[in-house]
Amino acid sequence: MSDPDRDVGRSTRQGRSIGGITGEVPDRSTQSSRRGNRAPRALDHFATQPRNHFFLPPGGQTTIPSPLLPLRFTVIHVALRMLFGDRVKYITLVLGLAFAALLMNQQGAIFLGLLMQSTGPLQNVHQPDLWVADPSVKWVAEYRSLPDQKLGRVRSTRGVAWAEPFFTNWAVCELGDGTFKKCQIIGIPRTTLVGRPPEIIQGRLEDLWIPDAIMVEELSRESLGGAKVGSVLKINDRRAVVVGICRAKRGFESNAIIYTTFDNAVRFTPTGRDTISYILVKVAPGATIEEVRERINALGDVVAMTREEFRDISVRFIVVATGIGANFGITILLGFVVGLLLSASIFYQFTSENIRYFAVLKALGARSPTLIAMVLAQAAVVGVIGFGIGAGAAGAFTLIMGAVQSELSAFFPWQLLAGSFVATMFTIFLGSVLSIRRVLSVSPGTVFAG
Repeated sequence: MSDPDRDVGRSTRQGRSIGGITGEVPDRSTQSSRRGNRAPRALDHFATQPRNHFFLPPGGQTTIPSPLLPLRFTVIHVALRMLFGDRVKYITLVLGLAFAALLMNQQGAIFLGLLMQSTGPLQNVHQPDLWVADPSVKWVAEYRSLPDQKLGRVRSTRGVAWAEPFFTNWAVCELGDGTFKKCQIIGIPRTTLVGRPPEIIQGRLEDLWIPDAIMVEELSRESLGGAKVGSVLKINDRRAVVVGICRAKRGFESNAIIYTTFDNAVRFTPTGRDTISYILVKVAPGATIEEVRERINALGDVVAMTREEFRDISVRFIVVATGIGANFGITILLGFVVGLLLSASIFYQFTSENIRYFAVLKALGARSPTLIAMVLAQAAVVGVIGFGIGAGAAGAFTLIMGAVQSELSAFFPWQLLAGSFVATMFTIFLGSVLSIRRVLSVSPGTVFAG
């Protein structure tokens, strides 16, 4: 019975390749070359080195002393040569992970964009420190109107610099061609104009003081029959004159947005005795937001929230009370599962076809941690490249949506990018578990199999 270590030593002293990679089994070597796998060339270096290039520790096992070998002949180099040598499986792995990363990032960005849209006017109003509403409010688009008496009580609260009424409601705008369009009416106080649109494109903000004046949001012009400065619209059977064009973020339903004064808004959309949707509060110098909020909440029949708190309440309502969170969550999970199954199957097949090369290294003395590092290095390279392609495509999609000003907005924060990167790398590393088990279970005797 032959000793494998002695056979390895005899093969290396004679300058022959081990396991028939280049000589003993020509048909398999030729077969690998025809597949375009250049991994044998990298392994030939180990197989043809003289005996003194290796050392024998106590026990006689042959090992590869990496400090004595050039860096380009390390096991990581061999692993990458094996990976890039099989171009078909390498490209398939990369594209599969790229698709999974694209799905997770793109759907995640759209989901976050919809959540931002669900905050409605909170996206555009930045002047106040606090929003005062009815205690039972759960979403910015659903509210109980407040009476004027509550506005007076809030204004009299110590630490309040100013408190102004804010109006938001829906109305029907009659178009010249006989059709109609549902629009959102935003009413701001006539004197201070608090809650005004973030940017004025045409006209002046002061033009809202003109009787029946309205200002139309830029993307809403086409849906309102191509409205422009000077156009006359009919809102709930009342005359409205366009005096300006503004730019603002639209709400969850992407309806047309119209700005006007508080008095005009109430006239356009009659709501009954109570007309105030929210009270916007600015904290006086020397007072803190927390102190003023506690004093307003102490009134008992209203609740004061910061813009961030109100936004979180609205987002939580959308996620829990609607099916949007579940639907997008399933899509993102689907991308993760697709990436996991695809990477696991292809990576395992790739490892199985190159198992003889791992057997060569094992016959030369490579230990289990070294073989695991080789598999993980291959997985890491594929994961990073695949994620880069997928995330880049998702980012380009987000930029295109912003450039064309699509109604379906996308929000792509760095947290989403980091989370999807972790998910992608976890996918490929989890998929490589089967490959690691296959590599660790291979016998060095596979080298000498016919």
